[in-house]
Amino acid sequence: MSLLTTPDSEIYYELHGDGPPLVFIHGASGTHLSWWQQVAELRYHHSCLIYDLRGYGRSRGLGQENDPGDGHGHASDLKALLAHVGMSEDKLHVMGASLGTAVALHFAADHPERVASLILCCGPGTISTPLIDEGWRQRHERMQARYRQVDTQESSLPPGVPRVRSAAEKERFAAAYHPYGPVGEAMHLDFPALTFLYAEIMASAGGPPTPSVFPVFRTRPVNAAEAQTLSFPVLVVGGTEDPLFSAAEMTEVASLFPNSQLELFKGAGHLAYYERPRRFNDLVSSFLSRQQS
Repeated sequence: MSLLTTPDSEIYYELHGDGPPLVFIHGASGTHLSWWQQVAELRYHHSCLIYDLRGYGRSRGLGQENDPGDGHGHASDLKALLAHVGMSEDKLHVMGASLGTAVALHFAADHPERVASLILCCGPGTISTPLIDEGWRQRHERMQARYRQVDTQESSLPPGVPRVRSAAEKERFAAAYHPYGPVGEAMHLDFPALTFLYAEIMASAGGPPTPSVFPVFRTRPVNAAEAQTLSFPVLVVGGTEDPLFSAAEMTEVASLFPNSQLELFKGAGHLAYYERPRRFNDLVSSFLSRQQS
């Protein structure tokens, strides 16, 4: 098992393939396994680095005080991991999903000279604008309500979804399928096997309650003026039915960067990369190939 131990964390990671380095950073409901549909293909053309954020999967924080909302800790883990695997001098393609977009943009804003391109999927990174700040106010309210509902009901699974009978998994599966959880309605109706697999990944991820990681998105704010100074190519991907980060917010994120591309997947929820892997992989492959030419 490949582990990097730092003074305050233990990070599990994997490296696959050869070629220009591509770093994957998962969201708050997943682990490195969340990217299985992407790494299986992109490893043929890129050195793919996948890892578990501290507190998720096989990674953990060390010591008594580990704040799940500490974005600086995630950023320092990434820098240490890049040095550990020999990528400290490379120009990187960095891709994050949801919570991972915050870590990705935090790193990119601090080290723009290290970034060949940036991909933000279903999350605004650490962008701060009036529209996105208002979105955060609403997200806090909705997510707190979600956890209250999960705590007070035996299950908040949608009608027709078989109940989870083992007690330890009830909360995670209920959170996954909740209207403000990562599994959108179209996904669980159209792709039941993929949906079940994601709920299992989420169940095995561990991790703190999602609202406790929201401060990671605000640790290293990037405003409109700073975003205009970041000249590397940026691909922004969202789902039109994402209940957490609206299409309007993702459109605004893309508009702030001088060299950006926006793609909104019609009907996709909060897991556009997972729900529409063929379209997402083709989009990313095309985007990355243009940076190499």
